[in-house]
Amino acid sequence: MPELRRSDPEQLLSGLESRRLLIVSGKGGVGRTTVAALLGAALASRGHKVLIATTGHDDRLAWMLGGERLTDTPLEVAPNLDIQRLVPETCVEEYGALVTRSQRLSHMVFGNKAVRRLLRAIPGLDDFAILGKVWHEAVRARSYDTIVFDGPASGHLRLVLGVPQAILATVADGPLTREATAMRDSLQDPSVCAAVLVGLPEPWPLTELGELATALRREIGMGAGTLVVNKLWPLLPDLDHDTRPAPDTSEAVEAALRVVNEIGERGREQREVVAAWLDGRANLDEQLVTVPWWPWGLDELADIRALLATIQAGGDAADAEL
Repeated sequence: MPELRRSDPEQLLSGLESRRLLIVSGKGGVGRTTVAALLGAALASRGHKVLIATTGHDDRLAWMLGGERLTDTPLEVAPNLDIQRLVPETCVEEYGALVTRSQRLSHMVFGNKAVRRLLRAIPGLDDFAILGKVWHEAVRARSYDTIVFDGPASGHLRLVLGVPQAILATVADGPLTREATAMRDSLQDPSVCAAVLVGLPEPWPLTELGELATALRREIGMGAGTLVVNKLWPLLPDLDHDTRPAPDTSEAVEAALRVVNEIGERGREQREVVAAWLDGRANLDEQLVTVPWWPWGLDELADIRALLATIQAGGDAADAEL
């Protein structure tokens, strides 16, 4: 069985905790919100004041961390840990207040319904406002030690992070370009900002994961601090070879043994896929961490903490050797 070249979780957290802004992304359905919750909970447990901000439309992030629902203002769900939904209209108005230095003026302009309809026609404005809001709180205001941004999926993320560059290429010098320059510089500074990119242990998601890391580096000048392979199934003993059931074994026991064998085979296949992918990235600059398949669900903060403890201990859901 090939050995995966993974980073030590504690060393990884020590490296990430010094960053002001961590941007979590990946292809849709790979579990980036789960990874954002794990990362935020881990940093908060180390004494850092953390905000997990998401653009998601559902309340899964709140449920996983002990809250009932997400709001457009920060909500404390545990010591040192806040969560918030980023609503474009609110971010436009709030970021406008930061730029104009007047909450009243910003509300008069951006709170006007006619102006809002007009602004919806401006490509990239919502994305710029959301990125600007997150960046301001993380870098300029330093409202938190770390902001974990549960960002959009891969393709949209490239557009969002590319907005500052687009503004600098098309807009005359002024307040907007100064903001764009400051954002771009922060995104390109590995001591300030890092991407945490999430994929699944399958060929196509891993290919997209590598392509996203490369695209962020080339297009944005931003390094991926961490690559996360999520939902890695455990290695289990092959009972067909090691322990054959007795002739009088009941059908229920035989069915259970088949399930164990199927899980173990899936775990072996996944590790072979990940190892082959890593071999193709011989000069891997990013940290790599795996998150085990977790069959018990992540319905509350206790579940997140249990999974986090398993990751930090270097185990998986079945306490099998990875």
